[in-house]
Amino acid sequence: MDTHKIMIVDDDPHICEIVQVYCEREGFISSYSHSGTEAMELLASFEPDLIVLDVLLANENGIDWCMNARSYTNAPIVFLSSCEEDEVKISALSYGGDDYVTKPFSPGVLMAKIKAHLRRVSTGRREQLLELPGLTLDFYTQSVTMGSEPIFLSKKEFSLLSYMAQNVNRVVTADTLFQLIWGMESLEDTRTVAVHISNLRKKIEADPVNPERIVTIRGAGYMLVARSSFKART
Repeated sequence: MDTHKIMIVDDDPHICEIVQVYCEREGFISSYSHSGTEAMELLASFEPDLIVLDVLLANENGIDWCMNARSYTNAPIVFLSSCEEDEVKISALSYGGDDYVTKPFSPGVLMAKIKAHLRRVSTGRREQLLELPGLTLDFYTQSVTMGSEPIFLSKKEFSLLSYMAQNVNRVVTADTLFQLIWGMESLEDTRTVAVHISNLRKKIEADPVNPERIVTIRGAGYMLVARSSFKART
């Protein structure tokens, strides 16, 4: 089981240390910063699973930071603040926050909230995985793995594969794929589907010339085949 990473953003070093100690007691990895600028750099390098964020940072607004951070992360954000005004709470929760804890706070209650949000996220993430023999699609990150090997797909390639994976062992016409993924207003034509299918085969087939996963059904379309005998490409 992966160890969760908690990022703490508070201009009070004492608060950061308290939260960090309790996080470590729960087996979490934690890191903290005292300013919004530092926190944005930490966000990129640390890639947290959850963020504990003060509303009032030194010379900065934590809610503004939260709004900006939402362009880079979907991690739950739990606000930690001495502000008890309803307007502040409403703003914090309306502009990207997932929870709000007022200071002085109970570390035990904060940890309980953190674990509840992490459980919710973990459940949601499991629901966004589609596992086929030797092939796993992650709809959250739009990524594909074969065994433990990541397969790098373009956005269109992932869209094609994910639709066929949701209709595994069923024929899907080229027209259907084209309309769903490129749209009726596209300047492309349905032949572009064949080009992308060919590129997909080069990435997921052991022998792209004689495909076994994405097969062509003559006169009908394409089928993504799932067999228990399929293993990750070696």
